[in-house]
Amino acid sequence: MRISTQLRSLFVVLASLGLLVAPARAQEILIGHVAGYTGPVTKDATELGAGAEVLIQAVNARGGIIGKKLRLVKVDDHFKPEETSQLILSMSGKVSALLPTVGSANLDRALKDGVFDKINLPLVGTVPAQESFRFPLNRNIFHFRAGDNDQLEKMISLLTSVGMVKIGVLATNNPNGEGVITYMGSSLGKRNLQLAAVQKYTISGKIDFAPNVKAFETALPDAIVLVGPPFATAQFVKEAKSRGLQASLYGLSYTDFKLVVKLAGNALARGVAISQVLPNPSTRTLSLIKEFRENFEKYNTAVVGVPSHFNLEGYISAKLIVEAIRRTKDSSPDGVRRGLEQMRDFDLGGYHVDFSPTKHTGSTWVDLSMISATGGLVY
Repeated sequence: MRISTQLRSLFVVLASLGLLVAPARAQEILIGHVAGYTGPVTKDATELGAGAEVLIQAVNARGGIIGKKLRLVKVDDHFKPEETSQLILSMSGKVSALLPTVGSANLDRALKDGVFDKINLPLVGTVPAQESFRFPLNRNIFHFRAGDNDQLEKMISLLTSVGMVKIGVLATNNPNGEGVITYMGSSLGKRNLQLAAVQKYTISGKIDFAPNVKAFETALPDAIVLVGPPFATAQFVKEAKSRGLQASLYGLSYTDFKLVVKLAGNALARGVAISQVLPNPSTRTLSLIKEFRENFEKYNTAVVGVPSHFNLEGYISAKLIVEAIRRTKDSSPDGVRRGLEQMRDFDLGGYHVDFSPTKHTGSTWVDLSMISATGGLVY
């Protein structure tokens, strides 16, 4: 079979990372991360990887796990679905597990290509957390955060309970966005309501949201649910609030409140609500967050102030992989999978996940937060 030029280039990248040498170093356990380290989701991918790196350094400082040190292997898929699919496939036999992918179209492509049916490699987390990634259960995919539908239901329940029944949605023009629109329509339908406005956009480096805002100005929804990567949500908040749109804005958990505040300013960002599926990283009341913050201060001096929610997500993903290996004393992909499936109501330190061989959705916990007048996040 003739190998395409694109596939050859992937081999070159992997060789430069030392991933084409088998077996891996005997005293190392490799954890892989295939994500868009360049492109529109650079910030998300980088923060996920940085969170995992902190956990790995903390574990290595204690001597590693089962007598071996950990190493993170980051591979850039350039936010291109075809590269995501090929690179995940190429990781088989090289790493023990994978950190969360980034992008609905990216993981959707891998699933359609049957990648996780062809390889023996657990993926611990997905961004976004859409239902089509969760059901039917895939033996190689584990979800430790509540899904998009859990978040949407929380928002719709709250909004309708206080009489805000004209609910619109700004959704990405991709499978994840379509799934959100479908779910919201169904959830509102059960309440004898319907979506008041639906607007879509295509993810790109710079998005013109003026037509979307104009359409919402005509429809006059009470609230708008925002779906998409952090940079896009932040851009829309700035555009909508600058034009005086009065609707309340509700972002899914991928919304980066710091980026919203940076782009829109405190006054315009104030009152934007964001669903949360992980504990608040700014408070140290939970032992998980206390440990997370202390390790970040020790092993990642580049982060000033509170690490991000994506940092925490990468940290938790790596922590679950390490715990799985500790349980089985087996760092192979099979060992990681078995270890994860043994985590029944496992307490990470105030945050619980519940996996089994027939249940790979570990949490449905959702909270709501809001950006304050000073640009902080209030839960």
